[in-house]
Amino acid sequence: MFGKNPVRTQEAGDGQRLWIQEVFYTLQGEGPFSGQPAVFIRTAGCNLRCFWCDTDFESSEWRPDLSEITATVESLRPAHCDLIVITGGEPMRQNIVPLIRILLSKGYRVQIETNGTLWLDLPEHENLSIICSPKTPTISSDLVERIDAFKYVVLHTNMDSEDGLPSGSTQLADRPSRLFRPPDGATIYVSPCDERGQLEANIKAATESALKHGYRLSLQTHKIIGLP
Repeated sequence: MFGKNPVRTQEAGDGQRLWIQEVFYTLQGEGPFSGQPAVFIRTAGCNLRCFWCDTDFESSEWRPDLSEITATVESLRPAHCDLIVITGGEPMRQNIVPLIRILLSKGYRVQIETNGTLWLDLPEHENLSIICSPKTPTISSDLVERIDAFKYVVLHTNMDSEDGLPSGSTQLADRPSRLFRPPDGATIYVSPCDERGQLEANIKAATESALKHGYRLSLQTHKIIGLP
């Protein structure tokens, strides 16, 4: 969307019908489940407006109920795939709790990808993973202790010299902003931003950050191999 999307607030609702951009089968390209087959549920709308974001999450008019969503997941999912990734946009902008409960009840592993600014009363379950990619200086205090790993999108032009994490705003280009820092001992991934004409420099910056600070380098494997 490259910062052109509407900023949408969190919706109150019973979660029985959701605004969905798309559901598709692919390989998870980033983070702790990188390389694993997964069905992605991309929710529509976001409460932030990141200037470098290249994802379309606004063009869909599809508002399925939960039975349609789960039927779509099951029609796309091969028997060997048990990983369902709920992403966005910002998935916690809508009430995804009922959907998560259904997916967990079917024995799936569920990964939520979130910017961390919004909170839902998520179920406690060993098969639920929350991966946070902070885009703001603060995130929901209720969410922090539930996060399994943090992922930072790295641009070579805004790296903090002390900790190798982003120090520039995601909402306005060329503006300083120290993004939220994870608690001590957290698992941290650094992922180079697929910025036009800057990918090579961003990969180098992310690699150097991982080597210097002990983070885990996470490349967008799905883009490298040409998957959605």
